[in-house]
Order: sequence, then C-alpha cells, then structure tokens
Amino acid sequence: MIHRGANVSRAAVAAPTPARRAASARVFGRQAAPVAVGFPLPAPPPVIESSYLNIECRLPINLRHFLAEQLGLMVDSGDEAIMNVAATADSKTLSKIARAIRRYSTARAHEEWAECNVQLERLVDPDANTPAPVTLCLKCAQIEFGEAGVSDHHPSACLPVDLTKSRGASGNRAAERDVTKVQRVIEEFRALRVAFGLPHFELDCYPRADQIVFTWRPLP
Repeated sequence: MIHRGANVSRAAVAAPTPARRAASARVFGRQAAPVAVGFPLPAPPPVIESSYLNIECRLPINLRHFLAEQLGLMVDSGDEAIMNVAATADSKTLSKIARAIRRYSTARAHEEWAECNVQLERLVDPDANTPAPVTLCLKCAQIEFGEAGVSDHHPSACLPVDLTKSRGASGNRAAERDVTKVQRVIEEFRALRVAFGLPHFELDCYPRADQIVFTWRPLP
C-alpha cells in the first residue's frame, strides 16, 4: 500500500469482514479523502477505495506499524486490530490519520527503495512437505530457486533471506495463504536482525495482481 497503493492487495481472495470494509472505506475511501499511499506513481484514481472494499486486505508491515502508532496500538498489532479501531474512530481522528499517511507517502516517494517481485504461482511447490529452497538476495535484488541458485548468494558477500518456508501446495485460497506466509517469514527475518543489533532495511512485501513485490532500503 505504501508503495504503489493503487495496486496493493489484489492477489488476496477472501471476502472482507464488515469491520474491515467499514474501516477501509473510512480510512482509504471518500470519508478520509482519497489518500495516495503508494510508491512514486501518478496520482491514482480512487482504486484504493474499491480495492479495500471488495477484497481481503493485507497491510504491508511498514504501513501496519505506522497505522498502529497513529491509532495508539501496539506496534505488532495485526491487520484486524487496526481495521477494527479505524472502523469506529471519529472523523477528527480519521482526518489526522489521512493527513499523516499523505505526509508519510510523500516522504517515502522521495526516498530510494530497492524492489524485486515474483509470481505467486512460483511459490507453489507440489512437494509441500520438502519444498525446494527459494532465496531473496537483498544485495543483488534477485530471487533464486533451487540449491544452485541459493549457493550463488553467500552471506559473506550478499544478504540472503530464506523464503523457503513461504512455499506451499496449491488449492483454494492458496494465494492468500502464500501472502500470509511470506509476511510471516519477513517478520521473522526482521525480528532476528533486530535481536542481533543488525539493520533489517525495512524489508517488506505486498501483493500486486498475481505477484508478490518485495521492497527494502538499498544496502550500502
């Protein structure tokens, strides 16, 4: 959402709950003004409103933390908690959040971000019990599949992120599960880096159409 907000979350397939629908309409719809929360793009039409009203929304990690702070929640609050609070917030609070998101979006649009994407279907592995390895290299901005590709990005020279646990079998709502699992893997990576006093470069992801887009601050 924070980056290319008009295209965010279109890969998720579940129907939104009434609370999420109301919250999405209030925060991202007409009541809170059409907030352009995206990567640097021309001002989008009101696609954000329809995107959040008609499909299940998974907030990018960085945006989720930002909204939790604005709403006075714990930084690790989930999407549902944020949407539930937003659904009952008064107009003054919503207006404040909308202005903050616009400022945040504008600031990020002038920052440099690395990006890499992968088709959601490539995260489907027929052998879900022993999935083939997949690695995202933050140094090279590449996603590699298989042992050979993974070995090309050694931690001493690169910064590989193991995404193997995000792989799964096909089936109903597989895309939604994949988005959830990818976010969980990224959150574990961020938490582990913080525990060791290392930067996580704000690694994040969001679904766009049939892809997962990864974004992070470029490595030095």
